[in-house]
Amino acid sequence: MTTVTGTGSAQPVAAPAPIRRVREVPVFRSRFGTLFNDDVVAPSGATGQYLRWQAHKEGAVVVPVGPAGYAFVTSYRYPIQAASLEFPRGSSEGGEGLAAAAARELREETGLVCASLRSLGIIHADTGILAAPIQVYVAEVDVASAGPAEPEAMESLTEPVWATPGELPGWLAEGRITCGITLAALALLQARYPTPADIRASGRS
Repeated sequence: MTTVTGTGSAQPVAAPAPIRRVREVPVFRSRFGTLFNDDVVAPSGATGQYLRWQAHKEGAVVVPVGPAGYAFVTSYRYPIQAASLEFPRGSSEGGEGLAAAAARELREETGLVCASLRSLGIIHADTGILAAPIQVYVAEVDVASAGPAEPEAMESLTEPVWATPGELPGWLAEGRITCGITLAALALLQARYPTPADIRASGRS
């Protein structure tokens, strides 16, 4: 039996049996990735199909932190036909590394310049269909050197919106932030750096 042990727990937790891929079945491709509808076998012996989206490039999301708190962008998201308050994110281009991609996406979507960047870990945005992990970064930004945002032609964004650490719990309780990637990035940030002061202090250590 495969087991996984939770952090801080002496009791092993049984891992579920895997759903086995029998045949890889691509059904759609674009420059962003490939959609598969694979033939699979469940642990029960039942057979069926399972959708998964495999991005061609790795993704990154960046939490911008400055003197005023945390910066968000309001992005119009076509799938939900509504505006969404989010952290800047995107994928690498060419041979670009993920850290460089995070700094570039930050600059393009907000105009903010990254003064320091560190990794917070990875998240899986939707384990039911999305195969690729997303790397999470926190960036201290130099507000004084900020310039105009340069979004892509198919993006619709507003100026950065700042939330103080004191305001953030209210925003979450009010449902102002519903983007799963942004919420997960916030959870990783809060676990390691509860306040912007903690981020600055860790940079001096």
